[in-house]
Amino acid sequence: MQEKNDQPSNFTNLVIIGLIILSAYLLYSLTLAFYKSHQIDIYIKDFERENQRIEEENNKLIEEFDYVTSSAYIDKILKQNKGLINPGEEVIIIASSSENIAEEEEFNLSSIGKRDLNKLSNFDKWKIFIFEDNPLR
Repeated sequence: MQEKNDQPSNFTNLVIIGLIILSAYLLYSLTLAFYKSHQIDIYIKDFERENQRIEEENNKLIEEFDYVTSSAYIDKILKQNKGLINPGEEVIIIASSSENIAEEEEFNLSSIGKRDLNKLSNFDKWKIFIFEDNPLR
């Protein structure tokens, strides 16, 4: 009787090892392709977001350009800087209250005893302390 050899032959072992190596290489190649595809998708999304931001900025600049070149803006600038008055318009000048308060404080600098020093700014207090005869010195 012949004994049956339960061990696979060397050729079968070589074929199985070759198939495992080939499968590992194909799996590696497929994984690498998916990774590169994912990176390209991220790159495309970043560029789409950047394009959207640039488009919004361009729209803002176009609106600003349209406003600056409009006749209403040009008329406004001419009125502010050159004193232009259109026919039938009246000019009204409104003084702000902060300017009036500053002028009154400068006018009353000579009367230190009559003023409340808490209402003065620190700059004004130092000015009085350094340059004028006062009880704080």
